[in-house]
Amino acid sequence: MMKFSHLLLVHIFFAGIISCTAQKNADTLDAFINCKADSLLKAQELPGIFIGISNNGQHHFYNFGYAVPDKKLPFDSTTMFEAGSITKTFTAYIVESVLRDKGISDSSLITAYLPDSVKQNKALGNITFLSLMNHTSGLPRLPDNIDLNSMAPYDTYNSVQLFHYLKIAVPKPGGKSNYSNLGMGLAGVLAERISGKTYATLLDEYIFLPFKLVPADRSISSTNNKSQGYFQNEKSEYWNMDVLAPAGGLKCTSTEMLAYLKEMGSPTTERSKGIINKLLQPTVNINPSMNVCIAWHTLEQKDKPVIYWHNGGTYGFSTFAAFIKGGEKAIIVVVNKFNSNVVSDGLGMSIMKKMLQ
Repeated sequence: MMKFSHLLLVHIFFAGIISCTAQKNADTLDAFINCKADSLLKAQELPGIFIGISNNGQHHFYNFGYAVPDKKLPFDSTTMFEAGSITKTFTAYIVESVLRDKGISDSSLITAYLPDSVKQNKALGNITFLSLMNHTSGLPRLPDNIDLNSMAPYDTYNSVQLFHYLKIAVPKPGGKSNYSNLGMGLAGVLAERISGKTYATLLDEYIFLPFKLVPADRSISSTNNKSQGYFQNEKSEYWNMDVLAPAGGLKCTSTEMLAYLKEMGSPTTERSKGIINKLLQPTVNINPSMNVCIAWHTLEQKDKPVIYWHNGGTYGFSTFAAFIKGGEKAIIVVVNKFNSNVVSDGLGMSIMKKMLQ
């Protein structure tokens, strides 16, 4: 799953990226996207790249390679993929929604909402909901009792194992931003405990249904139009994550993701506006151009709108999503191969910058 260093790497990568032949032909946005993505597909020997953009209210989709190479099936706007850590932005919206409904501040300590056996661990006493969502809790990237030798390490990691680990966890002090799948996963678990509802139900209630992300002709959990992910050159199975699903378990389509990003950029109700405004407030500074908000990160450029972004990765997919306030510009990039975030991040950010020119 995503790390902060990925976006720093993409600047190096794209400084030396294969130049498009006859750059003057890449002046238009379509030509720019086609040139960059086609070059990357070939240079990186990727199975496929899919790009969805929203530009001034118009949606455009671009396919390169294949969603299912064996059958030579291309991606389209309704092809399902694993979103990976982009899920964290959904989880943050859910957590803030649940806390708001229950009259709980995100600056509240989490200990009151943990099982009694876990509350006894005094080392967890300074962790707040906010610190879980902006990665300042001091919790590690992953608990040390998860089996990372598995091709599906999250699928069998359950709440019993999570709470067993938390009984003995000793977070690092200091409040620095240290990316933690465990932290955001725990935030989602606490939203379940406080609301008395499953994470899937909370996704439906707060995001999928109100934002109209689910087409009427299919359910969230099943579709015949799934892209095939790859780990190196081997086919990978979709993760079916257990307790840490709030950190990276979302499966969706590009049409749904663009609808979600539009709501993030231009909320349609006073309720969502209040929650999203909170999510997009910087909470931790990483460098002069990058801040951590609540789940979302920023890229700031002189005299340009702030770009809000997040990326994701599973053992089959590398993804990138970004938007600006106002709902006029947004992008989702999907590469159906593990550990290709230098491609998805760099390509996505370069397209966003092109749209802002």
